[in-house]
Amino acid sequence: MTSLILSPSEQDFITRGVEKGFRADGRGSLDRREVTLRTNMISQANGSARCRIGHLGLGTDVLVGIKAEVNTWSPGEPESSGSIVCNVECSPSAAQEFEGRGAEDLNVELTQTLDRMFNGPQSGIDMSKLCIIPKQAYWVLHVDALVLDVKGGIVDALVWATRAALLSTKLPRVVVESVADEDGNLQCEFDVVDDAEDQVAIEGVENLPLSVTFNQIGKCFVIDASEQEEAVTQASLTVAVSPQLEICAAQKGGFLRGFPPSLLSEIMQAARRVARDEFAKFKELYVAAASYQAGDEPSTGSTFLGAF
Repeated sequence: MTSLILSPSEQDFITRGVEKGFRADGRGSLDRREVTLRTNMISQANGSARCRIGHLGLGTDVLVGIKAEVNTWSPGEPESSGSIVCNVECSPSAAQEFEGRGAEDLNVELTQTLDRMFNGPQSGIDMSKLCIIPKQAYWVLHVDALVLDVKGGIVDALVWATRAALLSTKLPRVVVESVADEDGNLQCEFDVVDDAEDQVAIEGVENLPLSVTFNQIGKCFVIDASEQEEAVTQASLTVAVSPQLEICAAQKGGFLRGFPPSLLSEIMQAARRVARDEFAKFKELYVAAASYQAGDEPSTGSTFLGAF
């Protein structure tokens, strides 16, 4: 997706380096850049998180907010299930090519990718737990993501931020009662408790996947490609892996070429190995992010960036 233009000598340097086992920034082929994670960034949201992969000004920066609302059931919808609705917007300041309507196609592609990972049984969340009263009311979780800066690895940054935001999400407690109508028939009614201290986490949210994006450069592949590496990428594949190390989704990137079958099999095996370490790293970062108190850091955007 990068519009970065490299000279033939730069392209040859990156490609030959990857094929020989080293990258321009010193990482190995299966090494991710430094990840910074913060949660509860948006006070008006039910949950939120910000993730940056790479150093400040040299990495991809994403902010995700979760807003929960009660929807009325309509015929044709699942009778006893809630839903997750994803939306991704790339800020015009994130990259020059995003100005005007330049990011429309990418916004659609990223939205569909998140939706395929998080909306459904493959996400690990039991959607039936988001149902309040079957065929009457259910929770809808709106996942709104804003891409603030792009320097490669945009999908993985979105998935990390979305997973952290959903883990931090708290839903108001709902009280369901049976009330008799004028004819004596029992009808179910519910009341959403408006108490910030009386909220519950989403059930099954700990089963959410993480993603690993593989980029083919030359005859080899790397994960978490930098902006320069994306400029010489021949094909890309994002693999979503559950905490049980099961492959639960895969999404091909916007490149014309695909992976050869032999390389594809190797990628799936590598995805499980990488995911094992990444779940441990995510847990460490999430616990550290949750330990921050509201007064520990300035809340304004400019001062926050320094700490972030």
